[in-house]
Amino acid sequence: MLARIEAIERWFMRLGIAGGVATLAITLVIVVDVIARFLFNAPIHGANELCELLLVAMVFVGLAAAQQGRQNYAIDMATRHLPTAIQALLELLAHIFCLLLVGTLAWFSTRQGLDSFRRGEAGFGVIPFPIWPARFVLTIGLWLLAVQFVCDILRHLMGQPRAITTAGSHE
Repeated sequence: MLARIEAIERWFMRLGIAGGVATLAITLVIVVDVIARFLFNAPIHGANELCELLLVAMVFVGLAAAQQGRQNYAIDMATRHLPTAIQALLELLAHIFCLLLVGTLAWFSTRQGLDSFRRGEAGFGVIPFPIWPARFVLTIGLWLLAVQFVCDILRHLMGQPRAITTAGSHE
């Protein structure tokens, strides 16, 4: 079971790299658009909308990898002074709560994405840029985050939770 969890987590880390690629793509689109505006007085139509889609990908595709790498914000001023067993229990309960919350968001996001696709929802601009792809990327990112929370919960139940690292330290 642990081997399957680790395989899923390795795949999520690769998806985190995809978020970095989206960042690079945003930069390239903006640079090319600025150059086209400056040199040829011809902006790239749809560049802003494409950057919005890439921004959604950058954030939501990397959520599961950030959770797995314990790179999300955590405020532990009260819990860090508790016994280790209580800290572990509270972390497990937090993962369960987050799974329920993210699962609910993913469910409603799925319904909204499908509705957007059926309606052919598009933004208002020079070109009618479709909005539904961003909704699907967001939905996929939320479902992947939910799966990562399941992996975190299973790790806790198997007695193999990821080590808590502090800022600047590495596992």
